[in-house]
Amino acid sequence: MPQHTDDHIGARIADYRKLRQLTQTGLAQRAFVSRGTIAKVEAGLTPATPTIVAAVARVLEIDVAILNGQPYVSEMRQDRLDRMILPLSDALDLYDLGPDLDIKPRPVAQIAADVDELCASACATEYKGVGSKLPGLIGELTTAVALLPMGSDRSMAASSLSWAYWVAYEFAYRLGYHQLATIALERMGWMAEQAQDPLLLALRLGKRSSMLLRRGNNQMALKVLERGHRLIDQYDDTGSVPALAVSGSLYLAGAIAEAQAQNSDAVSGQLDLARKAAKQIGRDVPRVYWASFGMTNVAHFDVATAVELGNLGEAMKSARKLHFPADHPKMRIGRYHIEMARAYAQMGKPESAEVALHRAREIAPQQARYHPLMRETIAVLVRRQRRAPQGLASLAAWVGM
Repeated sequence: MPQHTDDHIGARIADYRKLRQLTQTGLAQRAFVSRGTIAKVEAGLTPATPTIVAAVARVLEIDVAILNGQPYVSEMRQDRLDRMILPLSDALDLYDLGPDLDIKPRPVAQIAADVDELCASACATEYKGVGSKLPGLIGELTTAVALLPMGSDRSMAASSLSWAYWVAYEFAYRLGYHQLATIALERMGWMAEQAQDPLLLALRLGKRSSMLLRRGNNQMALKVLERGHRLIDQYDDTGSVPALAVSGSLYLAGAIAEAQAQNSDAVSGQLDLARKAAKQIGRDVPRVYWASFGMTNVAHFDVATAVELGNLGEAMKSARKLHFPADHPKMRIGRYHIEMARAYAQMGKPESAEVALHRAREIAPQQARYHPLMRETIAVLVRRQRRAPQGLASLAAWVGM
């Protein structure tokens, strides 16, 4: 069912603020933002950025997903994604039940190849393909790990199962099922320990930091990332491409954490370390530990952190230098265009914002359809105009507004 025009993040913030008996000034003081920002967000005249949503949710003592209005059940039902959540939840519950006697696992290398394909699908935001295949693979790998004796095959199975849990995290998180995503992330860490892979464990901590940032907990996110770097130090070859790719991705996560905390000097430090790692690798490595790391990703985060810091002019300068190669993950490119749409909206450039929104839909349609910032930016643009252009109205209908 289409959403009412008043059903947006700002309206929900206003509702919960009143329930908590807070004025706009009181909420602004506790969330460390200006009262004017709260007023514009509540009126739907400026995008509610992830940082603002996290800060407000903390003060109001509610989950970010509630303010975002996630999950978007009506749209998921239309895309036949809603029926994939329960099988995935059931598959995640198999972790400690031992082997399923009704399952005869295939050779481990064959299962691992299927998991690798799912990782690629997740990076391409192909949620339908991921959701339909993932529960069966998790069940098969759970039985394989339980049956196999200690050795190389079991280590490979454990590693593949850890990656399957990573895909489960990505699938659930992008669709707004954050509690399910948290469970998947815990399962990933548990199995990465059995695989004895410090890089997998570090990568999992990178995702954990994202969950913390979603709640506005910048300092804890940075502590988690520090732990991730210490795990990388335990890897056999810290100068190898995999180790550099994972450590570089953690530095980029740290840059976002510092940007959300408005620590511009610390942002520069994290980006410099990421840039150094990328130069050591010498090329983009999108499929190495699925970190999608390299100079292109560092350039993307130059833009993203500038937007987060409010340096929109600097962000636009950096954006002009950024060119994505053909094999760059669609998840990253789509997110970039959503971020640019937000920046253009904040700059009062609705036409450029609309172009970026259409580009995000074209590149990664399922990600765009379910991304809170995509919806919020569309809503802001619609409310700012007396009559929405046809292209913008079409976008609004497509996301279910």
